[in-house]
Amino acid sequence: MSPKKQDKIQKQLKVQGIYRKVKQQSRGDKDDKNDNKISVIIVNICVVLAILALILNAFFKVF
Repeated sequence: MSPKKQDKIQKQLKVQGIYRKVKQQSRGDKDDKNDNKISVIIVNICVVLAILALILNAFFKVF
């Protein structure tokens, strides 16, 4: 192989390695975002249940 081809192949391998690292990091970020969405949903459900419990408690105290 000529030196130019070897240099070109080495550069391509470096770029592929960097691309793979960036892709892995972005996958990790997506997992964190999904975990955050799940926690927000759980908190929202708890808040709704607490408000519902307060309303029902007040309703039954009236009667």
